[in-house]
Amino acid sequence: MDYAQWCAEGAAAIAWRRPDGQWQLRLPEATEAWPALLADRPAAVDRVLVTATEETWDAPLADLGFTAARTEQVWRLPLAALPAPVTGGSHEFTPVTGCDLVRVRDLDNLVRRQIPGSEDWRGTVEDLRVTLADDEFDPDLYLIAVHRGSGTYDGLIRVWYRRPRPRLGCLGVVPQWRRTRLAAGLLGAVAATLRERGVTEVETETDVRNRDSHTMAARHGGVPEHRTTEWTATL
Repeated sequence: MDYAQWCAEGAAAIAWRRPDGQWQLRLPEATEAWPALLADRPAAVDRVLVTATEETWDAPLADLGFTAARTEQVWRLPLAALPAPVTGGSHEFTPVTGCDLVRVRDLDNLVRRQIPGSEDWRGTVEDLRVTLADDEFDPDLYLIAVHRGSGTYDGLIRVWYRRPRPRLGCLGVVPQWRRTRLAAGLLGAVAATLRERGVTEVETETDVRNRDSHTMAARHGGVPEHRTTEWTATL
């Protein structure tokens, strides 16, 4: 994953290239420094994305040519309302460390392409290895749904063990297993692990255009918090 850091007018910016080709850009709080930072950016940093939680950033980003591309609702999910673990189903839920990383990469790319805003995601095995080296990675909270008969990888759930609340980063299944109990089974498996550790809530985000995930969060007792918006530009 490429990384860049630079300064202008006493302020600093950081950017890293995501597997979909966009550069995730971290800007300082002082919006007056943004024009100089964008002007002095490395030449490779062209397709950029900024995630904003403060509405006060909307106007400055729009003035600089950014377009609001995706809005996510942040939720607090009480574990008491999440499904109980399922036993004896069609799939075994295996920690990612016990799986073939090439096949996990292919599954992850497929799941991400079903998420609005991630259609161009092309992760590599090296990207996956970097993810698994993260301090918040826990193999018991990153599970792959492996079909007991065919051995196919049909779904995944990824929870980062953060404080004060773990973050549910991704939950998805392949198209042929949508509208089944597979996603709920994955959710129930990690919820049981977290309950055993004394965790009472997790945090997650849903794209406001993804009605299925939005409804699922609300149905499981999700409490809506703030929203975040991804702003994109080609510079």
